[in-house]
Amino acid sequence: MKKLILSFVAIATVSLSSLGQAPEGFKYQAVVRDAGNIILNNQAVGMRMVIQQGSIGGAAVYTETFATNTNAYGLVNLEIGTGTTTDDFTMIDWSNGPYFIETAVDVTGGTSYAVMGTSQLMSVPYALHANTAENVINDQVDDADADPTNELQDWSNLPGIPANIDIDVTDDFSGDYNDLTNQPTIPTLTSELTNNSGFISSPNDADSDPSNEIQTLSVSGNNLTLSNTGGTVAIPAPVLNNLGGRSGLCAGSTNAGAGWAVYDATTIRVVVNTSGCGFTGTPKYFTSIGGLGSHFELVGASAIYSPSANGFSIYIKKNDGSTLTPADAANGGWQINWQGIGN
Repeated sequence: MKKLILSFVAIATVSLSSLGQAPEGFKYQAVVRDAGNIILNNQAVGMRMVIQQGSIGGAAVYTETFATNTNAYGLVNLEIGTGTTTDDFTMIDWSNGPYFIETAVDVTGGTSYAVMGTSQLMSVPYALHANTAENVINDQVDDADADPTNELQDWSNLPGIPANIDIDVTDDFSGDYNDLTNQPTIPTLTSELTNNSGFISSPNDADSDPSNEIQTLSVSGNNLTLSNTGGTVAIPAPVLNNLGGRSGLCAGSTNAGAGWAVYDATTIRVVVNTSGCGFTGTPKYFTSIGGLGSHFELVGASAIYSPSANGFSIYIKKNDGSTLTPADAANGGWQINWQGIGN
């Protein structure tokens, strides 16, 4: 027989069945060459695969044959576990290894096989063993009977469960208070309460006239009076600061956005005219600024310059020191609100 060189290719793919729906197996590939290392491509070959347990030449736990063809690259693709055999691939106990695979080939496509070599199976049995464990988890084991229904139990028959537990849901509380039996009586009158905390149960104000419970306040001059014999108290007169005899009060505002003039690049000013108040001396002035918008950014509106009986000046600028012009005041509708107290 022609001498062959069989180049083994690593078993790259594991094909496992799911709960016995398809035969278990794993992929096997090999390149068939002749003694001159020439690939035997597109050629019918017969192959025999033997899985040995324990060592090379150990007990043959599974044998199968294949009649297949090499491809254009001399490659054969087999799925171990699906060939012609009288053995049961699923009966291999992969946990009881190691396992080895012996490869024999007949390059004529017949059954006169020549052993080409034996190599140890490494990762595949672990995957198959994991599949076996999954089957155990899924109760695919013999538990001494074939009746799956006796695996189920009625919880009420389990040991330690009290016999008098109520399992009748038809008599459970509906959630409606009116469905309760032996409902407590909820008192609606104070006379139905037990007076153990000292509350007044029978108030007596010496008459039966409810209208005299109401009192009113009235002010007459500096006197504050409470009706129904409530009494009268004198309201203290306010203490006035010494204003030097000033008694006149006058208020007003400038026209919105008008009267503003440039003072410098960041400051504008407005002159407030109070001559209409008729002050005979310089009053105390109080000011604020109003407008349609952006006047919250301004400073200086309450600082009064050059006060007199006829008016004063206000200088404002932005709190960030940026440029400010009369056009900004016009756009914002800024105005000075003022009060003057004097004589």
